[in-house]
Amino acid sequence: MTIRHLQIFVAVADCGKMRAAAERLHISQPSVSQAVRELESYYNIKLFERLSQRIYITETGKKLLPYARHIIDSFETMEGFINDTSSGNVIRVGGSVSVGTRLLPPMIKSLENEVPDVDVCVIVDNTAAIEGKIQRSELDIAVVEGIVRSDELVKKDIYDDELVLVVGSEHELFNHPGIKLKELTKHALISRESGSVERNQFEQFLLEHDIKMKNKWSCSNTETIKKAVLNGEGIAILSRMVIEKEIAAGEVRVLNVENTRMKRKIKLIYHKNKYISQSMKQFIDICTDGRY
Repeated sequence: MTIRHLQIFVAVADCGKMRAAAERLHISQPSVSQAVRELESYYNIKLFERLSQRIYITETGKKLLPYARHIIDSFETMEGFINDTSSGNVIRVGGSVSVGTRLLPPMIKSLENEVPDVDVCVIVDNTAAIEGKIQRSELDIAVVEGIVRSDELVKKDIYDDELVLVVGSEHELFNHPGIKLKELTKHALISRESGSVERNQFEQFLLEHDIKMKNKWSCSNTETIKKAVLNGEGIAILSRMVIEKEIAAGEVRVLNVENTRMKRKIKLIYHKNKYISQSMKQFIDICTDGRY
């Protein structure tokens, strides 16, 4: 029995399918099946029931799962320590899309200024994807907005943000002092892609107030959304921090819509069992102290 057997067992338990576990681990499906059989044989237990082309974790498997996770976490912490001391000063940092546009660049710059020999690798994706990479130890630390669901992660609030409705100077509402909530139904919406934190939060807000808007533009690229709103294509829902320069320059205007305060927290996240290297500690201090 090896650490790889436990990693495969946890992947199958998380994915619910051998094929999905194989894809996650980048190995063949027969290799996954064989590893599970070997683990079951080694302990003389049944970990999964196979019914109608699906697998279900057994009660014994459920009891083993937290122990397997703990062993894997300890192993990865040990590897992190060894890598930190033997392979240079590397830190893998993740950021959600809005954070990656506005906050992450100055944070990384501050880290590089304070730790000149650091080697930073940055990945920007949606919050759910970044959370998954932290859980799988594909990233060391990340800064994200929105809900982080895993209890295995440390979460530190580091920044107060707000979602705002903005229009460009070409839009008919640009010079309006304020509008009623119901008036939003008359206008097209420009928003992030389905499943993004911004869109989920705004759609929930609309649902709670029984408001329907036509979603004219849907895009994962913040700069494209900005260009669309500057051209008067509709009302955009954006993080204030990514549009603040355009607001200050008078290129866009925040709509004063009744009862539309949508606050949210920007969080620093990392695995609770993660080995904290010196560079990682420095990055945590930069983020929590606002030195960026």
